[in-house]
Amino acid sequence: MTLGNAIYDQKLASIYDRMYPIGEDTDQAVKFIAAHTPPGGRVLELGVGTGRIAVPLAGRGLTVHGLDGSEAMLAELRRRDPQETVTAQLGDFTEEGTGQVFDTVTLVLNTFFVAITKEQQLGCLRLAHEQLAPGGRFILEAFDPAPYHHLQKPDFSMRHLDERAVMLDTLTVDRSQQLMLSTHTIVDGGAPETRKHVLRYAFPFEIDLLAELSGLRLVDRSEDWWGTPYTASSLRHVSVYEPDPDSPWPSATAG
Repeated sequence: MTLGNAIYDQKLASIYDRMYPIGEDTDQAVKFIAAHTPPGGRVLELGVGTGRIAVPLAGRGLTVHGLDGSEAMLAELRRRDPQETVTAQLGDFTEEGTGQVFDTVTLVLNTFFVAITKEQQLGCLRLAHEQLAPGGRFILEAFDPAPYHHLQKPDFSMRHLDERAVMLDTLTVDRSQQLMLSTHTIVDGGAPETRKHVLRYAFPFEIDLLAELSGLRLVDRSEDWWGTPYTASSLRHVSVYEPDPDSPWPSATAG
C-alpha cells in the first residue's frame, strides 16, 4: 500500500475538498506559486490530491505534473480535470521521483507530515531536490506544531461538510515521537464511518535542517500565501527553498 492509499481511501477522497473549504486561500496560493515559476514553466506538485492547486496552475499556462499515493484522490483529480491539463501519476513521493526536471516543486497543506518518520521526510526532501532545476524553487506549506506539541488530552472538534453531513474529529498527540493521531467519524445519513490517520509534525527549524541535509537552503518564509511576516505567533508557514550550490547532494540536470 502506498503512502496516500494508507490515508485517503475513496470515502475521504470524495469529501476531501469539503474537509478543507479554503477557496480564497487556494486562489492566493496559485498566485504565489505562479509568481515563483517562469512563464510557461514546469511545476511538480507532490501530493497533488484532487488538483485544487494543480488545475488552476495549469490554467495559467504552466506545465503541471502531479504525484500522489492515493488512487482515490487521483480519481477525484480526473473528475475535476477531464481534459487532463495536469499530468498525474501514482507514487510515494518519499521513495520515488518522476525522472523529470521542474522549475518549481510544491508540497502544500501539511502534506509533508504524512511522511511519518524522519527518514521518510528526508527522502521526500532529497527527491524534491533531485527533481528541481538549477535556480528553481521548492515551496512547502505547513502548520506550526507549537500549539499542539503540549496537548495533554484528546481534542474534539466538528466540521460541517454540507447540509446533510458532518465530520467529528478527535486529535491526540504523542510528543515523544511528534506524532498526531486523527480519528474522523463521518455522519452523512448512513451508518457512521470512521477513518484514522497519523501525521509526524516537524517544527520549521527542523524542516530547515532536513532541507539542508537534502541540498536545499531556505530563502524566504512567511506565515501565509499573502506574504505576512512569519513571527513567533504564526500558526502556519509558507517556506521557499532553493538548491544549495555548495551541497554535496546532486541537483537536477536538464535532459
